[in-house]
Amino acid sequence: MSQSRPFYAFHAAAYDLLITDPVEPWVDAVHGVLVRTGHHAASVLDAGCGTGRHAAALAAKGHRVDLADAAGALLDQAAKRCPAARLHQTDLCSLDVGSPYQAVTCRGVLNDMTTDLERDAVLVSLAGSLQEGGLLILDVRDERGSRERADGTPRERTVELGPGEQLIFTSTVTWQAGLLRVHEQYDLLVRDEPQHRSSYEFTMRPWSKAELRQRLSAAGFHDIEIGPGVGRQTADRLFIVAVRR
Repeated sequence: MSQSRPFYAFHAAAYDLLITDPVEPWVDAVHGVLVRTGHHAASVLDAGCGTGRHAAALAAKGHRVDLADAAGALLDQAAKRCPAARLHQTDLCSLDVGSPYQAVTCRGVLNDMTTDLERDAVLVSLAGSLQEGGLLILDVRDERGSRERADGTPRERTVELGPGEQLIFTSTVTWQAGLLRVHEQYDLLVRDEPQHRSSYEFTMRPWSKAELRQRLSAAGFHDIEIGPGVGRQTADRLFIVAVRR
């Protein structure tokens, strides 16, 4: 997906224009968790960092934040925002970060793991990137809320890429057999004339609270806290904190 999805590759420059959830609520929540657990200047890995908006804001609060993402075009943007960060271009299921971190944050990415094998592998990989007692802080899609929103209605957004240049992004999501099935269409216009159209289809698998507790426990985590999503514009996310044994 990191190489073929237009959102991560051909149209990566439009990522921040299309993903407009505010940074501050999530970063404030993560910072609050770190401070209350005694990590006032933590070593943090942002796993699935995207363009680095959240990592840069967390670093501005005094934490040392490194970056991991499978999408090179997004990681390049993140590196410019976080010039002091170490970079890991890698599949999160096979992280090899060297020295483990005091905290790992992962926002949104785990929904792309659709098989049981992938889900267990990524949680074990994230656990292996943490020190003993380290914190895993997640944002994932909630199964119930995601199912309710997957109504098959096309949702369209238009963003201005430059003088006379527009990108129209349309996303249609349906629910089938426990999976979100997503169809995306990207239309590039220059002075209102169509220049390029691309489309992409993929699936996501939301998480239930019961599954989160079971898989996190099996991967070596305890003290698992699950609450409503933070900093999202829709009520279909969960905010999770877990401690590595």
